[in-house]
Amino acid sequence: MKPLYAALCVAGLALAACSQQEEPTPVYAQPSFDKAGNASCPGGYDLTTTDSGALVCAPAS
Repeated sequence: MKPLYAALCVAGLALAACSQQEEPTPVYAQPSFDKAGNASCPGGYDLTTTDSGALVCAPAS
């Protein structure tokens, strides 16, 4: 019984390792707005627009 259990565990781990990974969703920071409505981002971030049209701060590349 133990060799069968070990073989099933190895097969399960192999299948899990080869399964399709989900693409991670990006995490954005919210921009700061001044009184005039101009958006700005903290250092290390660039102001970008998402596909839905929202202004976000994405990490600078």
